[in-house]
Amino acid sequence: METGKKKERKKIRPADFVYLGAVALMIAIALRYEGTGAADYQLALGDEVTFGTYLDEPIQWRVLKIHKDRFGRASKAVLVSKEILAMKAFDAAPSGRYAYDDAGDLWRIGEEKTLQNLSVQEYTHGTNDWSKSDIRTWLNSNQENVSYDGQGPVKWAMADESNSYASEKGFLCGFTDEEREAIVSTHNITKGNALSQGDVETEDFVYLLSEEELEWFYDANISIYALPTKQAVEHDETNSYQTFSLSYGVNTYLWRLRDPVDGYSAKTYAVNNGYSDKRLIECVAAVEGYGIRPAVTVDIKKLSDARKNLPGV
Repeated sequence: METGKKKERKKIRPADFVYLGAVALMIAIALRYEGTGAADYQLALGDEVTFGTYLDEPIQWRVLKIHKDRFGRASKAVLVSKEILAMKAFDAAPSGRYAYDDAGDLWRIGEEKTLQNLSVQEYTHGTNDWSKSDIRTWLNSNQENVSYDGQGPVKWAMADESNSYASEKGFLCGFTDEEREAIVSTHNITKGNALSQGDVETEDFVYLLSEEELEWFYDANISIYALPTKQAVEHDETNSYQTFSLSYGVNTYLWRLRDPVDGYSAKTYAVNNGYSDKRLIECVAAVEGYGIRPAVTVDIKKLSDARKNLPGV
């Protein structure tokens, strides 16, 4: 009686070779991707990144928000400067002389006539319309001679006749061509001011944040309060940091948002310095002592590629 049979050897068909080959290729590609740079492109909320320069000093940024592509992979990131980089007016008075009209009449920002005449308010104190502001023009320029609409941010057109940046080269001049290539144009929707018919839409490479976007700081576990750089303090002719922060015993300082104050054509919001529980304060557009803390949206892969070519990175 036969007690058992040898098991028939399973034949490997040509189709099996195709399948196994495809699997091996997929694994090889995945390992190659993982080992040749995928890690370089990874950014996490709150990370610090060195990118570009201002006043010949490298700029430190924090990762504020991450955008993912349709495959769920991180593709873009919003960066905000870790520190306040400069003290500048949001917009200089189009009249050419702060608080005065063409006839030489004085328009104080708190007077009833100034509050009621929004066009003159804007003309004598600078606009709070982000799309028309001098600071937006400067931040988005890569030219040594920035072209402004009107006379630009000259001293006479600002409150303390200080901190002119009309002759300063554009902010993006501090970035290499490869770094500028990594910056993605951002479609921003900003509240319109008291003279606007609705929201203002702009395409920006560099921008100031809005009040709504401050919520990203909490999501990323980043403090909304910031110190100014040494260069920002040294170049500020108004001594505002000493007056409004150090004299109160705090090191952090005020920095501008791009939102207008409701009912005004010449006031914007700024983040407070943490001395009180009031998160935001109001500031006149042509007052030059408030901090500038830029934000950019970057392509993560291009950012990584640009950083590889930087000395010492």
